[in-house]
Amino acid sequence: AHAEELGSLIEILKSGIVTSISGFQYKLNDDAKCDILAATWRVLGVNQSAQRVFGEATGFSLLLTMFPSLQSGAEDDDGQSPLTIHMKLFCFLLRVITAGVCNNAINRISLHAIISSQTFSDLLNESGLICVDYEREVIQLLLELALEIVLPPSFIVTMQQEESVPIPKIIELGDSGYLISSSSGNDRLDKDRVYNAGAVVVLIRSLLLFTPKLQLELLNFIEKLAHGASFNQENLTFI
Repeated sequence: AHAEELGSLIEILKSGIVTSISGFQYKLNDDAKCDILAATWRVLGVNQSAQRVFGEATGFSLLLTMFPSLQSGAEDDDGQSPLTIHMKLFCFLLRVITAGVCNNAINRISLHAIISSQTFSDLLNESGLICVDYEREVIQLLLELALEIVLPPSFIVTMQQEESVPIPKIIELGDSGYLISSSSGNDRLDKDRVYNAGAVVVLIRSLLLFTPKLQLELLNFIEKLAHGASFNQENLTFI
């Protein structure tokens, strides 16, 4: 039943509109979209066939169709800035995409076609999310996708989650909780594989939008990934 409902959730996310029994249509706000993304993530986690349904329902195209939502707008009722709201939505979206592709060879092909496209890079660059306030979060989420590190949707973008949250795969990190800022994480790069090199392509295309210090950290991290395993060298050669 979960797998059957998943297609409906994806269609709602694509359109941004939900229709009531009486036929009235309502536009979803960003909080509602985050709730649906969280539900989608849970379905992907408990149903083995859900990944297949996610791929067949073109769930990865959400990377393109949901970006119009990440545009300027008014503050919400809690006084959060539009950029903060959009970053939360982007975080939830990337965590769902990572869950949808993890350990699935067919879905990796579908994801690569979308995330490595110039269109996705342009949408990300135009969204304003790559800024001083959130540049590390953007890098973190794309690296999670590249390495297929599955974490629950949360506005806590770093990998330091509550102890009660099960984490299927994790890299040992320092106090920062960010992949590229951790010496302990870097020490284990030879054990981690780049499954979705397209996410690294996005980071390289957007490199000049990051602050100089972060540019160096990111390039150093990618270099260590490339030299960490022959699998990574082969995957990253094509970017």
